[in-house]
Amino acid sequence: MFYSGIIIFFGIHLVPLIGKLKFFLKDKLGEGPYMGLFSVVALAGILLIIFGYESKSNLLYSINGKAYIYAKYIMFFSLTLFIAANMPTYIKKYTKHPMSLGIAIWTVLHLMTNPDTTSVILFGSFLAYSSISVIVAELRNSESKEVIPKIHYDLLSLVLGALFTFLAFNFHEYLSGVSLS
Repeated sequence: MFYSGIIIFFGIHLVPLIGKLKFFLKDKLGEGPYMGLFSVVALAGILLIIFGYESKSNLLYSINGKAYIYAKYIMFFSLTLFIAANMPTYIKKYTKHPMSLGIAIWTVLHLMTNPDTTSVILFGSFLAYSSISVIVAELRNSESKEVIPKIHYDLLSLVLGALFTFLAFNFHEYLSGVSLS
């Protein structure tokens, strides 16, 4: 179930990176149905990952203890980038790929604290995907429309980054089954 979820989740997320396939599907299905199908397939993949995930005791390397000390700050940075990627922010303007960078930071932190095989496969998949998405975006070198950033969106990104970091640390056990205390 876990491996099927990884294939489904990342498989559907690779579709937008293949421009011709994405436009073909949008043309055939329409914008709304395409986005709906994308969402349903991605949700099915993430649910298979969640329900199929079993942390194994076979550790591939030692846990980086310092990662725990700085985890809140690292996650704040990661979540702020992730949020800023979806708004017209200066963060987005000056950070070329803030969502992929936020995912990569989140992933590296989790790899430093979860050295079991299943976690390495899961978080390694996220790191590979974020790297591939940056490479494809750079190779495409597409001209995106210039968005005028507004400082209040940067401030909102910072506030939401702090809020989601607080929520993630206080409710991590309920979200993932893993306590941070």
